[in-house]
Amino acid sequence: MSRPFSALRVLDASQGYAGPYCAMLLGQHGAQVTKIEPPEGDWIRGIGTRHGDHTALDLAVNRGKRSIAIDMRAEPGRALARRLAADCDVFIESFRPVVADKLGLGYAALAAANPNLVYLSINGFGPTGPDAARPGTDTVLQAFSGMMALNADAAGNPSRVGFLIVDALSALYAFQALSVALYARLAGGSGRRLEISLMQSCAAFLAPKIIESRLEPGGARSLNAPAGIYRSSDGWIALALSKEKQFRSLAGAIGREDLLADARFDTFETRARHLPALLPAIEQALLGATTAEWLQRFAAADVLCSRVNGIAQWLAEPQVQAMGAVAEALAPMGAIPLPRIPGTDEPHGDWPAIGGHGPQVLRAAGLSESEIDALVTAGTVVLPKPSARDAERN
Repeated sequence: MSRPFSALRVLDASQGYAGPYCAMLLGQHGAQVTKIEPPEGDWIRGIGTRHGDHTALDLAVNRGKRSIAIDMRAEPGRALARRLAADCDVFIESFRPVVADKLGLGYAALAAANPNLVYLSINGFGPTGPDAARPGTDTVLQAFSGMMALNADAAGNPSRVGFLIVDALSALYAFQALSVALYARLAGGSGRRLEISLMQSCAAFLAPKIIESRLEPGGARSLNAPAGIYRSSDGWIALALSKEKQFRSLAGAIGREDLLADARFDTFETRARHLPALLPAIEQALLGATTAEWLQRFAAADVLCSRVNGIAQWLAEPQVQAMGAVAEALAPMGAIPLPRIPGTDEPHGDWPAIGGHGPQVLRAAGLSESEIDALVTAGTVVLPKPSARDAERN
């Protein structure tokens, strides 16, 4: 089965990036994902340049879902959300602790009506402790976890990773945990509650560095020296070393065999201790040729390296094209490049407008047309306004 979750029904009440990205992964593996969002839409739809109801972040996480816009500030909306949750396999939420309980959407309430429910909570700092109610965003957790300090620039200044790495990691750990829980249920288990925090996801990802902090309290040495990023005459190139013999290959490729006679540069450990003496020699050598020339020389010498690409350069790489790593997908605003999810085939589904599937979702839940009309009239369910394109079609 190319889409093994095809019988799975998911109700995604999360907002932002981590929860919706996890739900999108379930959908790309076949699950029917219904997204509950407020009338103004998930706040991720407003981060970045907006094209109608969509931004780049929204396009990355909400493909293949159905959307229903429910006003849960009043009880009718909460009751409707509970009704939808009673008939799903997976419920995903990203409320701050206790908010879900106040809405009647906590695990205890939903599991009482749906014992087989797998319930996923994604939050910043976890459900207990002094920071449980503290809002946690990707940037906040990069700072809190030590990730920014580990990503310091050449001057030692902490630096933020320039994309939502913490949210994406949390989504992947959440998808993993959900998959295991669903397998356990299939094997005769029941539903369960899963707690995934951005803080714990950072910790799992940074495990080697956390271990190093105990084993090397004075500060971990540079790994695989002189691996790093170097300037060529026309750009940048990244060098990597995994074996001692690769330093000999590197020294030969840059015409600095004399470095091999220096005892300070014999091993990874000694090179790490003497990097201030070693780096200028490599830096000066690499400035003497273009990146393309170095790539050719290093390939011949079996030196691990890569051009430092921008996104446009990466998209144009022959290897990327040969692998079909990116699909051209038709989004509401036109064609966009869409990386394929590893382990899946073609990307599935379109992108929903805010509340774009409200009537379909409600009909599938067993509501009559008169009940649907009443919910819309009361403002409990909000339908999207017809666009100019819709008017042209009509």
